[in-house]
Amino acid sequence: MNGHDTIAHIEGIKHRYGKKIALDSIDLQIPAGCEVGLIGPDGVGKSTLLGLIAGQKKIQTGDIHVLGSSMRSGIHRHDVCSEIAYIPQGLGQNLYATLSVYENVDFFGRLFGYNRNERNERIKRLLKATNLEPFADRPAGQLSGGMKQKLGLCCALIHDPDVLIMDEPTTGVDPLSRRQFWELIKGMRAHHAGMSIVVATAYMEEAEHLDWLVMMEGGRVLATGTPAQLKKQTGKTTIEDAYIAMLPEEMRYGHRVFTTPSRIASDDGSAIEAKHLTKKFGDFTAVNDVSFTIPRGEIFGFVGSNGCGKTTTMKMLTGLLHPTHGQATIFGSSVETGSVGLKKRIGYMSQSFSLYGELTVRQNLNMHAHLFDLPKEDVPFRVKEMAEKFGLNDVMDDETESLILWPETISGTCSSISPEGMV
Repeated sequence: MNGHDTIAHIEGIKHRYGKKIALDSIDLQIPAGCEVGLIGPDGVGKSTLLGLIAGQKKIQTGDIHVLGSSMRSGIHRHDVCSEIAYIPQGLGQNLYATLSVYENVDFFGRLFGYNRNERNERIKRLLKATNLEPFADRPAGQLSGGMKQKLGLCCALIHDPDVLIMDEPTTGVDPLSRRQFWELIKGMRAHHAGMSIVVATAYMEEAEHLDWLVMMEGGRVLATGTPAQLKKQTGKTTIEDAYIAMLPEEMRYGHRVFTTPSRIASDDGSAIEAKHLTKKFGDFTAVNDVSFTIPRGEIFGFVGSNGCGKTTTMKMLTGLLHPTHGQATIFGSSVETGSVGLKKRIGYMSQSFSLYGELTVRQNLNMHAHLFDLPKEDVPFRVKEMAEKFGLNDVMDDETESLILWPETISGTCSSISPEGMV
């Protein structure tokens, strides 16, 4: 590999997005040849730190030495680009949706200068290892979440990098596919002995199986060490409990395990009914004869693996897709694509990021308020109400693409802007 005991030496790194501090005086050494996890909830600075290590972000204050030299140097960044692979956050963010599975991996092979025979050999090996061979001709945009992440991994590993950096690679991936993904990673490491892996994750059960952890909160490092060391240090039996124990006392105060409140029975009838819903795309059946009833006031969950039909069913329930067969009703009214009156009563938060990044939080909320046809005089009050409810007052005039807190929070707030909205 690179002959160093560490892959990254970080000194005094500070990073801001406008007035928001993403990283606050980070000093850290990341060991080589193992699986390293940056752990913590959304907004603690994991993605920013990974972007700086990968050379994807410009260093503002401090310095980072990766594989022996400073990432401030353009020459060094150019020299190590073939030794680093970076998978950004979000399902399939390093893929081209209209290209096939094979074409995506082939494209990355071309970027790294491999000839046709070399590319074919590497692509065949990677697709076989990830069980993507039968789907070589399928467009990337038609893959399930788990398959997109496998394809993203193939693209990242086509050039046999020394360092693999992954930003929350299993977010949005079902539990079975997550397990398969990590088994795949371990198999890949066996093929490329000594490869270092740096991953950001909010899943504490994943962190349990990594070699070395960096606990982060508020742009700072809380603690570092192996899972066993961190659990011993805090006297806890799980990484999740150890992480909570490491938090400042004011953050731990009043912490308790979440329990689902009992549902209050309602005699107001059903909110949603699905009757024999079926959706076909050509010869492929995405949803097959699904029927259920959701009472008013109930929190109803669709559980299943990626590609099993959850999103397609939701789109039929909200009128975004016409069912091939069957019918859906909301509050007793038949769902019809284009029914503006009914859509005003629905808040829909899509799987992908559904905001306008160049607009501020306030502008996104104002736009959604007008889309839901709220009376003009009510919009300022409603926007203020939602900002307070979701804790957005400090970021109302920030562009959403620059936010370091969860984009899902903003998206969910926009979906709830209508007083009649049902999310």
